[in-house]
Amino acid sequence: MRYRVSANGGGLSGSNDIVAVIGEVPEEVSVVAGLDGEVGVWVLPDDPLLPGLRSALDVPTVRKLLVDLGSSEEASATRLRAYRPGRRAVIQVDAGASSLFLKVNRRSHVEALHAKHRFLADHIPVPDSLGLSPDLGIVVMRALPGADLRAGLRNGHQPFPKPEALASITASLPDPDPEWRSWSPEETLAGIVDLLGRLLPEEEGRLQYLVDEIGEDPGRREVAVHGDFHEAQILTNGPDLIGLIDVDTFGWGRAGDDAATMLAHLHLLAPGCRDPRAVIELARSLNRIWDASCDPIRLRLKTAAHVLGLATGPFRVQSESWPEETRYRIDVAEQWVDSARRLHERSLTPVSASSHPDA
Repeated sequence: MRYRVSANGGGLSGSNDIVAVIGEVPEEVSVVAGLDGEVGVWVLPDDPLLPGLRSALDVPTVRKLLVDLGSSEEASATRLRAYRPGRRAVIQVDAGASSLFLKVNRRSHVEALHAKHRFLADHIPVPDSLGLSPDLGIVVMRALPGADLRAGLRNGHQPFPKPEALASITASLPDPDPEWRSWSPEETLAGIVDLLGRLLPEEEGRLQYLVDEIGEDPGRREVAVHGDFHEAQILTNGPDLIGLIDVDTFGWGRAGDDAATMLAHLHLLAPGCRDPRAVIELARSLNRIWDASCDPIRLRLKTAAHVLGLATGPFRVQSESWPEETRYRIDVAEQWVDSARRLHERSLTPVSASSHPDA
């Protein structure tokens, strides 16, 4: 399902924002004819695949939900903090001196999400689940203290946590339930590149080249991964790590999945930061650490795949300059593929070649 959101006032309000989808159009939505076939349209908060979204934004309903879960907090306001049409939403609830967060998922996913939070809370600092509403598809969680690392990187608020500490976060994840699995960047690449090719047809040749170079990860799914590990998922207090959030995708993955996600995000984040060099140096330090524990060539190919996954972002948020921003991200993905190729070529070079006059 491919979508875009038209947000009133330049940001998601959770009300009267328009969502348009092509591909797998959900039932019970308005359908209009589009260039690529039928286009489904709905107005927030009436997402047909997230029936609990309207309830999660309604203060009286949230108050009743908290009472039903045995919580003493009383909701006073709600606001939509994140939204992926048809997939999930995050609502912040003001409740006196504290904040709660509601995760709205598809009903079929909500019990696993609740279980993941409860399970991980016994091992690492993550928001604990206060309970869930299976009928609404809502999980209620307490907020953790601290600020996300992305804000600190953007504002140049050093010192940051040491690279070794950041790299150790996912290394300390416990073994997931056998049924919990996370998708590797290579596995989602086909659908992403299909959308990018529709958005920028002139880039189809380069996109196909990148797909061919990245290929598939031959590794087994035998590593515990966060599944969406990047700087905005890490809460800090200066150099100190506070906790990890958004563990919806926690499960069994492949070596390098989390590392590639972080590297992709940091390299795309750096140009918009107050001190881009500090962010790039952090990424390079992490890269060196992960090169020692992962296949460095596959790590670079994974990073390229994840950068391409992020290349749809400017279109999804309807940035005015989305074509240029998308091409830039394709450029970055190509740089990671080139880096992997150079590393591969060096690995094939005979030891004696360095002394050859033509080397």
